[in-house]
Amino acid sequence: MNLAGLDLNLLLVFDAVMNERNATRAGEKIGMSQPAVSNALNRLRYVMRDELFLRGPDGMRPTARALELEVPVRRALSEIEQALDPVVFDPVTASRTFTVATTDYASLTLLPYVAKYLMEEAPGVNLHTIPIEGRLYEKLDAQEAHYGLTALGEVPGRFGREDIGTDHFVCLMRNSHPLANYSEIPIDEFAAARHLLVTPRGDANGFVDDYLRSEGLSRQIAMTVNGFGSVPMIIEASDLIVSIPSTMAEKCCEFFDLKVLPCPVPNPEGVVGEVLIWHQRLTDNPAHSWFRDIVKRAGTDLNMKGISWPAQPMS
Repeated sequence: MNLAGLDLNLLLVFDAVMNERNATRAGEKIGMSQPAVSNALNRLRYVMRDELFLRGPDGMRPTARALELEVPVRRALSEIEQALDPVVFDPVTASRTFTVATTDYASLTLLPYVAKYLMEEAPGVNLHTIPIEGRLYEKLDAQEAHYGLTALGEVPGRFGREDIGTDHFVCLMRNSHPLANYSEIPIDEFAAARHLLVTPRGDANGFVDDYLRSEGLSRQIAMTVNGFGSVPMIIEASDLIVSIPSTMAEKCCEFFDLKVLPCPVPNPEGVVGEVLIWHQRLTDNPAHSWFRDIVKRAGTDLNMKGISWPAQPMS
């Protein structure tokens, strides 16, 4: 294709519609009206000789050709954006979006501090989060996300990493729970209790179960959820206990009257906390250096908040 005859703004429209699957939301994202987005799509359809998007009950569905174009177009736009970035980044006047693939653990604990810094220092900078979906490295390679924020150990050499903080597991329960009277829960009574398991991947097994098996014990997992958001409501309304990171337990106790005790099961080996990772191609970019500093400062604020109950060291 001869690029001289292609308006590169059409690729911005394509990328926005691919992300949003909706012409109105895509227009809001890139500052265009819905009719202007539709007009741009018609022009792009003519150039590509393909419908690209078909309307369906759940929004605009990409055609096979559009799916083929998704990653190359996104990569090209990202590289153009990086090439045109100023040598010096001024957050006060900047207008851009950083995309982070993460979990609700980081969203509930770390991102409130990030939001505070963005509000105070960079009012034109936006943060867009997407789910990891078990494809973190693939999303970073394909530039679907600028960053990953999750609990990780070793990462491949093509990525940079910054440890944002460490954490340890504690037990969370309602104040009237029978085990709440202990200062340290006996392992046999812990195993006999009814448990809630947070399992993002849906596996009904965790490090607690592995340890209990090694001790000849097992537990009843009475309920599983795939995120932390519902945990405090479930714990407050039931006789379940849950083993979760202490930072998340503290967040739950800010809004609910719950009891936290040390977890009788040793913590898993490796990193327990948050790690920020990115593709090495972003390492020297001024805007991304600034963003990483924001996340590091947010992590420092979170870690300085402290834990108000006995902490079990990581094993």
